[in-house]
Amino acid sequence: MLVACNPMKDINNELNAQGTTFVKSINDVLTNADYEVMKGNVAKDHAFSEVDQAAIYVPAFLKSKYPGLSAGSVDKVMYNFKNALPDLTMYTTAKVYTLSATDYNSVSATVGAAQYFSPSSSADNSIPAILATSITDAAIGAHYIVSHKYSAIDPNPNDLKRSTLLGQNFVTAGLSPFTAYNVTGDQVWVADPTYGAKMSGYSGGAVTNEDWLVSPAIDLKGYKTTELHITQIINYIKDQWSQVTVSVSTDFNGGNPSTATWTPLTIPNLPTGSSFSPVESGVIDLSAFDGKKIYIAFKYLSSDTNAATWEISDFVVSAIGVPVVQTTTVEEFYTKSSTGWAKSTDAYYVKVDDYTAMGGNLAKYRDFSSTDNPDNYMPEMLKLKYSYALDGTKMVVVYKYYNAGLKTYGDQYSVVGGVWTKYNPVVVKTDQFILASTNEWVFDPTVNYTMASADYQIVVDYVKTKVDASKVSSYGNDETYYGSNAYYGEFQSNTAKFDPKFTTWKDAVKEAVNVAFLPAKFPNAVSQVDGIDVNYKITFALYDGVMINYVITFKCTKSGQSPEFTYVEGPTLK
Repeated sequence: MLVACNPMKDINNELNAQGTTFVKSINDVLTNADYEVMKGNVAKDHAFSEVDQAAIYVPAFLKSKYPGLSAGSVDKVMYNFKNALPDLTMYTTAKVYTLSATDYNSVSATVGAAQYFSPSSSADNSIPAILATSITDAAIGAHYIVSHKYSAIDPNPNDLKRSTLLGQNFVTAGLSPFTAYNVTGDQVWVADPTYGAKMSGYSGGAVTNEDWLVSPAIDLKGYKTTELHITQIINYIKDQWSQVTVSVSTDFNGGNPSTATWTPLTIPNLPTGSSFSPVESGVIDLSAFDGKKIYIAFKYLSSDTNAATWEISDFVVSAIGVPVVQTTTVEEFYTKSSTGWAKSTDAYYVKVDDYTAMGGNLAKYRDFSSTDNPDNYMPEMLKLKYSYALDGTKMVVVYKYYNAGLKTYGDQYSVVGGVWTKYNPVVVKTDQFILASTNEWVFDPTVNYTMASADYQIVVDYVKTKVDASKVSSYGNDETYYGSNAYYGEFQSNTAKFDPKFTTWKDAVKEAVNVAFLPAKFPNAVSQVDGIDVNYKITFALYDGVMINYVITFKCTKSGQSPEFTYVEGPTLK
């Protein structure tokens, strides 16, 4: 019952053997249990971060774990580090722009009539120009989700022809099938054989009237891009244009038109209001009522001070039949740059077709949830969409997720080893900690590096290009300015092997490591890590009859690019 595992057994045995001083080099890999000892976010995440740094927590942890070690002990600690998640709000909060009928009309007559793109009319070729006209306040770098219709089948031109749904020449046909309604006054709409449908509230003088001329029902079901054209004369209006209005109703029931809801129409070309010259209206847009049953009314008002004359000769409602074509809604990211709009290459919006292809509840509800985790679907979807993507390719994926309401989320993926992989903020790092003379563990960002043959070649190449090429031998792997020899992997102490400007080989090596080796080997060197100066301890070989290892130390005093280093100490025997 008294037997138990003692994880400190080996160290205690060494302590007993060495007496009161015990210096040891250790390599620790932190476990979940270790993080949980440290409490807070570290315990929760099983990782350190920019806020909860290893340099803050590890010293106390090591002091508790190794109470018997002496100053000079070193522990290389491997731990998890949680980077901040990338900010994807520019994608997840992107505005949605849905192409309008006007946008489709601007592309071509065919696309305008069809109101969708197809293989022969590429959305990619047209949308940048549409956005340049329609979105004028977007900043450089703005992302928009652009929604448009697409059919995999090109439209049949015969299906896109405009046809007349209701045409009336009031001059030749009279008022029928239009219905005149007299609400107030003795004057009424009449059919004039010369001018068509006519209304005037003048009878020996201006008198008060309210009169309507209402069309029969016009069924727009199965039609789109509906428009109205009229030819009219208006005289004596005296700028009181509210006395003559053209309106549309979807709830008129044949009774008193004043009780129905009427929407006034905008007429592009109006008569002057002071002559009997007929004017063609141009296109009066009715597309807002596509697919509905409508009535069109001409409402006339007059008063005892003003009574205009209104004459309408022609009336035509036309539309394009909606062919039975299956279209899909396509939503794609577009980005504004200094040269204009272009489809985004770094972001993908999960489309209706994507949810459908995934099947099950995804096809039914078109969103992810705790039941249908996006992590289980995205890698395969990206593989299908970007099958030739190279390692390192990054893509932000934006999707709908249901969690107590429908929300928009985003994740970042990249290709790692040929596989689309979700961004993982947790990486593994290794830092060195040393036990100081105060018996406290301190973070030590010192870089310890041992030079290899390729590193001595860096010095040789520096001499060749920056100092004096004649100092480099014909072999190209040794030089006599600093005494570097890449073939043997060493510096040389012989005075014939370094320039006379240097008093000793130590001076030559000191400059070689400082100006030739360190900036080239560590181009992204930083001067501090977590507020602690970074030293570079470089171990090199010197040939002095025999090969001897030395250490020379420099401190980074200017972070890269083009870092700078300051001599600290050495060379000293290792």
